[in-house]
Amino acid sequence: MKTPVTTICSLLFGAVLLSSCERCENATITMVTEEDAKWLVYDGKDTIRFVNESNQPIHYIRTYITPENVPGKGYSVDDKCVEQLDTQVSNVIQDVKGKQPGLATYVLKRPDELTVKLIVEGRGAYEIDETKPTHASLPVNGKTYPDVFEIKKDSTANNTVKRILYNKQVGFISVEFYGGKKLIRK
Repeated sequence: MKTPVTTICSLLFGAVLLSSCERCENATITMVTEEDAKWLVYDGKDTIRFVNESNQPIHYIRTYITPENVPGKGYSVDDKCVEQLDTQVSNVIQDVKGKQPGLATYVLKRPDELTVKLIVEGRGAYEIDETKPTHASLPVNGKTYPDVFEIKKDSTANNTVKRILYNKQVGFISVEFYGGKKLIRK
């Protein structure tokens, strides 16, 4: 897992370079803090091991991280001068065989708020309240994880997201789909 200091340095450098619109001379940029960056747990050297519903191993790797500036509240990319830029970052992991959906953690830092979303490729983006874990601790696949966030979706369509478990220390713990498919952290 990446150290927060390394993550912050990478994000600051990327955020300044990847401005998506013209800044005013005295533009303010809201940067991701060290605490915010803890949500982006995967490093470029990480292999994340899951098992599927048949207990077969599935390996994910961190494929990329994308920091960029976006116009702050009240501004758009069409504005001639944007005085407030916020920073958004997506950290993506993908199945090395390309058979499972990609997973990502997304953060958007604004001056007075942080938005955290869990993304399952082709299935949706699910916002969590980063201040309120669903479970103080939860056993999953023989390990007990602290501060677990749970997303539950009601659907009957095959392969739609049924349940996501996530924590700030290890990232995705499990992703379950309607129809019986699963990814469970090994």
